[in-house]
Amino acid sequence: MSVVHLEKPKPRRARKLVALKAPGERVTRRGRRSQALAASGVMLVALALLGLSLSHLASGVAIVTGSGERDGWLMAIGIDMGFVALELALLDAPATARPAVARYASPAIVGTLATSAAMNAFAFVSHAEGLMIFPAIGLGFAVPALVYALTKTGAIMFFARGSQ
Repeated sequence: MSVVHLEKPKPRRARKLVALKAPGERVTRRGRRSQALAASGVMLVALALLGLSLSHLASGVAIVTGSGERDGWLMAIGIDMGFVALELALLDAPATARPAVARYASPAIVGTLATSAAMNAFAFVSHAEGLMIFPAIGLGFAVPALVYALTKTGAIMFFARGSQ
């Protein structure tokens, strides 16, 4: 039996810990730009869904109230654009004024979202038959909820881009 002697590996030296440096102006500027781009993308999707929601909401208001197309559109704009504007105002309000703004804006946001969801669902259901009314109701509720979530997400990203 033969024995082969292998060389012992040299011990490794411990690596020095390197302190992380603050990002340079170039990195920060690039980060802000990419965050603004992402926020803009989210807000564009919200805007597209808002257009869809406005159309269905106007149709639902016209069906329920028997009003004309113009009145339905004006009411739809007031409802959907109202909750978007109130949410943006709430997010952008100074910290000292935020509780006072929230006192009025929060219940109005909930009310307009519920109204938008109900009217969207009604408009979707008016074209559905049989069991398809259930997905239509779901879509009617999902569209305003998604507009709200996208608006809030995009606005938070956009407003926070300067605090990186």
